[in-house]
Amino acid sequence: MESPHLMYPSIACFIALALAPGALAAPLFDAAMIFETDGPNHVHASSLIETPGGELIAVWYENGTVIDDPRYYYDRKDKSSDVRIGGARKRAGAPSWSPPFVMADTFGVSDNNPTLTIDAQQRLWLIYPTLLGVPEWSWGSALIRYRIATDLTGEGAPRWEKSDILVPHATGLAEVLEATEASWKEKLADSDDDAYTQQVMGYIQAMKERLKEPLVPRLGWMPRAHPLVRSDGALLLPLSNENMNIAVMAITKDGGETWTYSAPVPEAGLTQPTVVELAPMHLAAFFRNGSPEKRIKRSDSMDGGLTWGKVTLTDLVHPGAGIEALALKNGHLLMIYNDVESSPRDKLAVSISDDQGKTWKWTRHLEDVDGARFDYPSIIQAADGTLHATYSYNLETIKHVHFDEAWVMAGD
Repeated sequence: MESPHLMYPSIACFIALALAPGALAAPLFDAAMIFETDGPNHVHASSLIETPGGELIAVWYENGTVIDDPRYYYDRKDKSSDVRIGGARKRAGAPSWSPPFVMADTFGVSDNNPTLTIDAQQRLWLIYPTLLGVPEWSWGSALIRYRIATDLTGEGAPRWEKSDILVPHATGLAEVLEATEASWKEKLADSDDDAYTQQVMGYIQAMKERLKEPLVPRLGWMPRAHPLVRSDGALLLPLSNENMNIAVMAITKDGGETWTYSAPVPEAGLTQPTVVELAPMHLAAFFRNGSPEKRIKRSDSMDGGLTWGKVTLTDLVHPGAGIEALALKNGHLLMIYNDVESSPRDKLAVSISDDQGKTWKWTRHLEDVDGARFDYPSIIQAADGTLHATYSYNLETIKHVHFDEAWVMAGD
């Protein structure tokens, strides 16, 4: 007969199991719309942060109230002149989000693609472009603006203590276009598709011509993914230029008083970079792109983002839509993206890598509905280690999901 202590675990054993990290805990997942929609609208490009007090703040762009004035153009699209930045709050422990409120609204033009961050001084940044030339000259006329707030309490939009504009003065753009042209000539040297060759070469030539215009290299810079707060406290803002599809990083070490601009990522055709820090001063950037490979692209920097290495393809399927990467506290790397090769963007996935993005061992879908649209995701890791994401839900509202790594690793 077996000894009784082998047949029946002790009470101390049960207590030890119950107190073990993650013991008996089911994977976490819950979801809700930030606000309900009462009909067709255009709500898009959200960004999400957690404040030092544990509150969530989300922003997005939306069509505002149409004003009956023939001087202004309204077509209820993201390039129209009534687009503004909306926002909402979710208090720590609150069951739902606050009613939406206006975060920023420049009359007569489009405020677009907002992004949020909390800097090393625990201040909130709202960064967004205003499209000066809508509707005829839209993304390419973007002027970057930012607002900073210290007091994040209260209702509605924060009380902004500082606001300014950012006009990048990037160098080396012509050299990137020349290198891209040479690379494509080599790729297409044996191609029998003359129409495609002419299309690619014509596009690059058009970008080279645009660069001759004095405003083109100063306007059209767009943020999208979260800025990165480097381990040394500097804030790095990933940007891409909509006139030439070239990526550059803007870096400030003094809270936005002065800025340094990186050398361009050495390939044209890249937009909306998302940047993570893998080790002190070792950064990896991932890019939305329209290349025929239909894969997310990557470049690494070993000097904190001042210079960037050769652009490579990842294994992650990509239709040319918004993405975001996130370095997790345990060293894992996460990507949220549409894992389809073409529109509609009806699948939204989260993948996790434990080898800094060389392979992606775990994938699970947040959405998978034929013909629907779920895109432009934003993701953060909260102070408690769980994950929060927001994304456009059929362009009608913003959806918020709360989950953990265990949920992703459990798979579909």
